[in-house]
Amino acid sequence: MKVFPERLQQTLSRGVAPVYLVAGPELLLVEEASDAIRKAAREAGVSERQVIDAEGRFDWNELGAASENLSLFATRRLLEVRLPSGKPGREGGAALREWVKQPGDDILLVKAQAWEIASEKTAWFRDLEKAGVFVPCWLVKPARLPQWIGQRLGQRGIRADESACRFLAERLEGNLLAAAQEVERISLLSGRGATLDIEQLKTVVGDSARFDGFRLVELVMSGQAGAALRCIRGLAESETPMPMIIFALAREVQLIEGFKALSRQMPESQAFKALKVWSSREQPIRSAAQRIPTRHLQRAIGALAELDSMAKSNQRSEFWLHLERLCVALAQPDREWSLA
Repeated sequence: MKVFPERLQQTLSRGVAPVYLVAGPELLLVEEASDAIRKAAREAGVSERQVIDAEGRFDWNELGAASENLSLFATRRLLEVRLPSGKPGREGGAALREWVKQPGDDILLVKAQAWEIASEKTAWFRDLEKAGVFVPCWLVKPARLPQWIGQRLGQRGIRADESACRFLAERLEGNLLAAAQEVERISLLSGRGATLDIEQLKTVVGDSARFDGFRLVELVMSGQAGAALRCIRGLAESETPMPMIIFALAREVQLIEGFKALSRQMPESQAFKALKVWSSREQPIRSAAQRIPTRHLQRAIGALAELDSMAKSNQRSEFWLHLERLCVALAQPDREWSLA
């Protein structure tokens, strides 16, 4: 049975199936669906979970062995098979089909992020779908993102009109993880039962985004060095995850550099279309591209790689200092570049 992520909770409320296949490229949806299945299994009395990483030269005999080795303290288990490639191969496919044929009390959860439509024509897929639930987690298309945001807010007891949801979708440019985080902030600030139009939502977003990574990008790329420094200090004080800041800056720097390169080869409108830039973002990107030299953007990419190393080694004080220098260099490109 195929069940889309937004319908999964309703399906789980009717009982836990013996088999689940959660697959698709949208990591947020894959993880949320898997979490919902784990929770439902615990509520159904499945108290033990065993994780099997089926990658590389995995021995699929381990799946059969896992189902045979019962715990001394639990009669039911959740066997979670992580299949990064989405392709179990001939042996894996046979092992999964054999598992489905064997009657038992355990629950099988197969989680695959890499996924192709062609996989849905394989024998092992058909057997798993027939025995349980297939949850496809495809990327949410830009045209559907406002509806997704509206449904997400509705689940938290908040009503937002179409224009408000469309505004939020354009601001987040299709980034589903950022959209989910924004919805959580809005729900905390507004509370259940709130009804938001576009002006009310702008006020809430403005309050909650005062020190977020996306706000920092807007300040840097519009040349507001002083406000960017204040934003960075707010990010540091609120312990905002460093990788999130790096991601937001790196995406914008690469986008602007790509636009500068393409616009030399084709009209700007075609360049924006090739880069899949939202119409509301065209003018800010055009302005930043005119203001920031290509050499600054190229040096910024190297500086972001250094910041990534600092974040991974937890060099907090050095990270924030170097981030300030990078942002000032991008916001005021006429000044001498200095990250030392």
